[in-house]
Order: sequence, then C-alpha cells, then structure tokens
Amino acid sequence: MGEASNPVEKPSVQFGCRAYELDDHGYLACAEKWDENFAGGMARLVGIDKLTLEHWGFIYYLRRKALEEQTVPVLVQACADNHLRLSRLRFLFPAGYHRGACKIAGINYAFMCRANLWLTYEMYTVLSSEYRLTPAGFLDAFDQWNERFAQIVAAEWKLPDGLTESHWRIIHYLRDFYRRYGNIPTAHDTCKAHRISLAKLFRLFPGGYRRGACRAAGLPFFA
Repeated sequence: MGEASNPVEKPSVQFGCRAYELDDHGYLACAEKWDENFAGGMARLVGIDKLTLEHWGFIYYLRRKALEEQTVPVLVQACADNHLRLSRLRFLFPAGYHRGACKIAGINYAFMCRANLWLTYEMYTVLSSEYRLTPAGFLDAFDQWNERFAQIVAAEWKLPDGLTESHWRIIHYLRDFYRRYGNIPTAHDTCKAHRISLAKLFRLFPGGYRRGACRAAGLPFFA
C-alpha cells in the first residue's frame, strides 16, 4: 500500500484565541466567519494600529454591500457613498482599498472578482477569444498585452474619439511602472505624474482606475 498523502494545510491567521481560515491571497475565506476581532487583527497586519469610528463606518458599509447587495462598489462609488475624498480614504487605509479596507471587512479575493464581473461582461467573449483572461476579465499575463487589447477594453466605454494620445500616455506609463517596480501606482500618483486631476482621470477612463486604466494596460487586478 502506498503512503497516505497528508492533507494540504490551508492558510490561516490567529488573532487572540481565535483562528481564521484565509484564501490563497490572504483574505478571509468565509465572510460569515468575520467578526470585529478579525477586523482589528487584520488592521494591525496591514499597518493600522487602532480602528476609529470612521474606519468602522466604512468597514460596515463594505460588509452591507457584500452581504446584502452581493457587490463590491468601485472605489469612486465607495468614496462618494461615504462622503470621503480619495486622499482621506488613503489616509484611513494606507494599504489601499482592496488590500486594506476590503481585507479588513472580510471580503475575499474570489468574491471581489465575481461581484463586479458585469463591468467586463460585454467584451469578455471578444477578449477571451484572443487572450487568456482571469475570471474578472483582466489579462492573465502581463506579456500577453498589445495595443489591440486596450482598444477592445476601451470599446466598452464608447469614447467618442476612441483612445487618444492622453489615454496612451497613461496606459504606457502604467505598463512601464509595473514593469519597473512590479506594482501598480495609486490613482493619485498617476494623476500627479501627468499633472491632471482625479476627475480628469475618470473622464478619460470611465471604467474607473483599476477596471478601466489598469485593465486596459494589461495590469493584474491585484499587485
């Protein structure tokens, strides 16, 4: 008889006397297992010493959206719903919206990919016939990208003049940044590099920053 294989140990984290199972990306595996103890412990892991009332308000907003509406709002909508400037959200959650706020709120990676799939549904079939995609409609590998990919993504936004020189400057900036640093610049940093306002950035990319500009540039959903 062959040796019995050992079961694969799933990632987990312990805060106080309670252990929590994580998914492969370090997010809470089961949203129903979330509690405030988890939120406080995860907050410390992502660089927040103590959660304030302002933090809790945003965390419970995300949980209501996920559990009651089965969605994860895009960053701009989340800021608008909570009357927060992007700079204030970045101050509250220095690790970012997805890797900070959503992680603390117990929303996992797979759910985030599924929740807003409708945003990429229209062109998903066209793209998947030529490119390998993730379930969320992002390019599976950075090196697969070409300008046609960006043009197909941009077709969803119905831009009157298509992708202009301003769009291409930002798209190539994002690719160069990711190639050099292996990370995605924040929307604020991208605006600063191009001397434009956040409002102008979102006029250029109606699909949003991550699901619009970064996706068109062939960057991953997370980095």
